[in-house]
Amino acid sequence: MKSLFEICLKAVIGGLFVVCFALVAEAVQPKRLAGIFAAAPSVALGSLIVTVAFKGHHDAALAARAMGIGAVAFTAYCLVSVPALGRLGALRGSATALVAWIAVATAIALIVVP
Repeated sequence: MKSLFEICLKAVIGGLFVVCFALVAEAVQPKRLAGIFAAAPSVALGSLIVTVAFKGHHDAALAARAMGIGAVAFTAYCLVSVPALGRLGALRGSATALVAWIAVATAIALIVVP
């Protein structure tokens, strides 16, 4: 069970990283690349830092691996959702993309996780 201190610390560090990444995004040219510095990477880094501090490198490595799997699966979701929404409509297209996300995430997890 996570302690209240750990949860608050993750929120504060994640918020600080969001602010720092937002500042970097403002400085990046062209602005099309600013999305690379969106909130997700900054919150992930903050979470990993707190995980290392409270639980050690092993748990942080597991969390980082899961984040990588999720990122690849989300990419598959995005690639499937664009054509699926156009062809199948909002509900069925979103459901199709979600199935693709689950399938990719499960397949990679079965291959990567021992």
